[in-house]
Amino acid sequence: MTSFTDRINLALKKSGMSQHQLAEKVKISQPAIQKLLSGKSSTSRKIVEIASALNVDLLWLTKGIQEAKVSHNQSNATMLGAIDEWDSKTPLDDDEVEVPFYKDVRLAAGDGFADDIEDYNGYKLRLSKSTMRKYGIDKDCAVCLTVYGDSMEPVFTDGSTVGIDQADTNIRDGKIYAINHDGLLRIKILERLPGNQVKIRSYNPGYEDEIVSQDEITILGRVWWQSSILD
Repeated sequence: MTSFTDRINLALKKSGMSQHQLAEKVKISQPAIQKLLSGKSSTSRKIVEIASALNVDLLWLTKGIQEAKVSHNQSNATMLGAIDEWDSKTPLDDDEVEVPFYKDVRLAAGDGFADDIEDYNGYKLRLSKSTMRKYGIDKDCAVCLTVYGDSMEPVFTDGSTVGIDQADTNIRDGKIYAINHDGLLRIKILERLPGNQVKIRSYNPGYEDEIVSQDEITILGRVWWQSSILD
């Protein structure tokens, strides 16, 4: 298996961009890009944006699991425009739609968080109509939630906001889903296994894979968008 350094150098070469152009596109310093390319660093808080800029699959870039490919819908959660919290008095722009934000319900990207997803407090986030059309998301099936924990880093940092497509509950191997696992709300990579079993995976290699019966989990929807809060 190739190393992260090999993969990012290959992706940059195929993209035709220079280090400087990539740094400008993802809005980080060129020395930070150089550290990734030279092997002095193996991760970045901008890894989602880097994968998008290089048009490669995020899972392939970070873990080498898949083939590199041009990615018009490359990852399960990616930066797709700004979001903004608002209330009923704030007018929407023509290209905006309101999406419920379950701000007090936290999905676990770690050990889990026992709560009820219906604990809705009335907050909303603005998302672009054109973006949602592009990714085939029905506004009536979209909700946003907060992630905590480090098991999905570097893709999801602690405090990220994620968008969930509640209409997409059929497991597609390697995609990221919000699940209710015995009362714990979690965000994980899912893979189907024989015998009605499911492998629950994390991006962070410090977390071991889990194998459970599919009957033990309820799939709340697929993660299709994220916005991270950076330290």
